[in-house]
Amino acid sequence: MLNRLERLTQRVGGSNELIDQWLHERKELLVAYCTLVGLKSHKEKHTPLDEEALNNFCHRLVDYLSAGHFHIYDKIIQGIEGTQSPRMVITTQLYPALQGNTESIMALYDRSMETTLDHDNILEFHEALAEIGVALDARFQFEDQLIGLALEAAALPLEQPVANDPAIARPA
Repeated sequence: MLNRLERLTQRVGGSNELIDQWLHERKELLVAYCTLVGLKSHKEKHTPLDEEALNNFCHRLVDYLSAGHFHIYDKIIQGIEGTQSPRMVITTQLYPALQGNTESIMALYDRSMETTLDHDNILEFHEALAEIGVALDARFQFEDQLIGLALEAAALPLEQPVANDPAIARPA
């Protein structure tokens, strides 16, 4: 996922400030995910869960999902809806897919990330992390299609996303 993000960033970077910041936030989320699941070189096989890494990932995940649905997707859809082309049809297909993806990720989050970990549920936790990774990969592919449509339509205002905006309430 990080390699694909790097290629996308090289291809579209600098085209739009909103998209550049969005891709930066995606990278931060992916780094937090990789840190949490232990995808680092020279990491011991059986290390205890890093609570700080878990908290960082959870916050970044919720912020990223919220920014997409409450800010970025709307900006992209508004820019594309004004055109009479197949882009509108594709966007109306992508948004429901993204909505379903968000619901899936949040169900995993609520079930596995918000519980106290012990020997009885650690396997379920790791399985949920793997499922979240798969769901994020699918999400990023949908979002990449939206980015392509947005750049094709060239109708996005240059504005910063609100991933860390204090006005967006973070779930408890």
